[in-house]
Amino acid sequence: MTPEAPDISVVIPVHNGERYLAECIQSVLDQNHAALELLVIDNGSTDGTADVARAFSSRRYFHLADKGLSKALNHGLEQCRGAFLAFLDADDLWPPNRLAVQLEAFARSPAVELVFGYVEQFISPELEESAKAKLSIRDKRLPGRYRGTMLIRKESFWRVGPFEPSMDFAEFIDWYMRAAEHNIREVMLPDVVTL
Repeated sequence: MTPEAPDISVVIPVHNGERYLAECIQSVLDQNHAALELLVIDNGSTDGTADVARAFSSRRYFHLADKGLSKALNHGLEQCRGAFLAFLDADDLWPPNRLAVQLEAFARSPAVELVFGYVEQFISPELEESAKAKLSIRDKRLPGRYRGTMLIRKESFWRVGPFEPSMDFAEFIDWYMRAAEHNIREVMLPDVVTL
């Protein structure tokens, strides 16, 4: 595919995420996937989020008034040119092989429309030891049926439709229930695809 029509579009919604955004964006760029479109949707940030995003030349940046998560996601989706769609929250990361593993699943099963994978939870390393001591992760690795682990064919996503704009919480649960009604064919990989 040409740079004008990248085959994977990645939407990163962010609100006041300057602390983690650079590492998040870099984890996408480290995928070693040439045809990648990265869209940062800044949902009304008042911190240094814009400066962090603009430091990466290989991204498209959009600043919106704070309209809520679903509207920010939908705005990003309307800009996407790729044949596949992926999402990443600004305080999450992708392991280096994420896209390769998921694209391989599509290649093995061409009828598959959506590929999920596992999520691995971690305690943020910059926290002070006293804060870390109060936290625990019971199940470090879990199957992740949520927006952040999903790679989906663009036409399949739009068959289901956009995220419900009135929802700023559990927007993916609503979308996933509609995907089930549309019989979207999915696979859950055992590989960790989101941190």
